Amino acid sequence: MTTTPAQFARAKQAQRRRGRRLRWLGLGGTALVLILAAVATWLFGFSSVFATTQVRVTGISLLTEEQVTQAAAVEMGQPLARQSITMIADRVASLAPVAQVNVQREFPHTVVIEVTERVLTYAWNDGGILRWVDASGVVFHEGQELPQGTVVAEVVDPDQRLLADVATVVEAVTPVLGDRITLIRAEAVDQIEIRLADGDTVVWGSAEESQHKAHVLSVLLGQDASVYDVSAPQAPTTR
Repeated sequence: MTTTPAQFARAKQAQRRRGRRLRWLGLGGTALVLILAAVATWLFGFSSVFATTQVRVTGISLLTEEQVTQAAAVEMGQPLARQSITMIADRVASLAPVAQVNVQREFPHTVVIEVTERVLTYAWNDGGILRWVDASGVVFHEGQELPQGTVVAEVVDPDQRLLADVATVVEAVTPVLGDRITLIRAEAVDQIEIRLADGDTVVWGSAEESQHKAHVLSVLLGQDASVYDVSAPQAPTTR
């Protein structure tokens, strides 16, 4: 079918009109997206609609909720989206009993602080003050009321390495000796010994090879002795 010049011109004009409509629709859609984004930014980031009004703390037993919230220093009334989760977490993590902390926003109004506290490995008797020590040698609490079965240690001139070494010994030897342990005494990193309820003594030496020493001790305890020396586990002695 032959197209006349007039028909061709009308078709081109209609095509141009469709193109203009599509461009306007595209520009309108983009503008709408930008407007919605601006409204959302204002709503979440600057308005009081999603302002922070509450802090919820979970996972604490040694710490109080007040101690955590004071350390967190969450700015009430600030839009929830603008709360610095990282900075809040860092401030809470500075509390000695805190091993890990996770901070989340819970819309519309709440900051949630999930705390994991350090776990007691043994109690360091520091001149009558019982300081709680974790597996890394970190002192994180003090209190005279200890959980049942807690090992007590005397540590001479302690630093974190020596406190951590004692923790290594405690974790290795407790499964073998249990509540027979009355005291662990550490005068230096290579002078750790264990005193038992029946008056016997275990000479442990350093914290090196503690798992091997614990295994050797479990065999050595079958001998009648008052001193069990596993400081050199390849050549243990009794007397």
